[in-house]
Amino acid sequence: MYPEVIIHNSVSLDHAVRGFEVDLGLHYGVLQALKPGAVLAGSATAKSGIEIYQDINEPETEADRHRPEVRQDDPRPIFVIVDSRGVLKDLLHFYRKMEHTKDVVVLVSEATPESYLDYLREREYPFIRCGRSRVDLRGAILELGERFGITRVVSDSGPDLNDVLIQEGIADTISLIVHPVIVGGEEKRLFCQVGGPVTLELQKAVPMEGGTVHLTYTLKD
Repeated sequence: MYPEVIIHNSVSLDHAVRGFEVDLGLHYGVLQALKPGAVLAGSATAKSGIEIYQDINEPETEADRHRPEVRQDDPRPIFVIVDSRGVLKDLLHFYRKMEHTKDVVVLVSEATPESYLDYLREREYPFIRCGRSRVDLRGAILELGERFGITRVVSDSGPDLNDVLIQEGIADTISLIVHPVIVGGEEKRLFCQVGGPVTLELQKAVPMEGGTVHLTYTLKD
């Protein structure tokens, strides 16, 4: 059975994903309430998260080089990163140590540098190789479900990955926390690369703290 795929993001009223203060507690509280089996992110989003919230020069320890034991009854999601180009080489240990995830899985393609694959193998990071020049997201998510028993994937990423999930008909649901601010300017926006009309059906609109609203839509066939 193909996993359910939910796009989750915090945006301004004009769908900017940067240029305003995101309520991180609210964002991740809603994400956890979605009960994902896996949280999906692109390599650029994952790297920027390290640069913003971590000391990027923190060295890898010997313990970081080994995959932790993963218990079947561990309710935490796995963290799945789309990284065909090997952007996160020498940086994945930051995510291996995150307390809110139980494992790190990397999605790569046939074009992924062999040096990056060696890095993943040496450090026991599970990876799924699917697609030629870039990751075949539909196929990789199917394999993610089959290999790891994942039934729900929540994308917590930027516009590039999320727009592809819509373009390729992979996403089932969109979860948006809309902040009461208009960013304007040339900040990157969600849905700008979708490429055409996509019909949605509103499931709920929930007012939240600070004037934010949580909107949930399903994508109609």
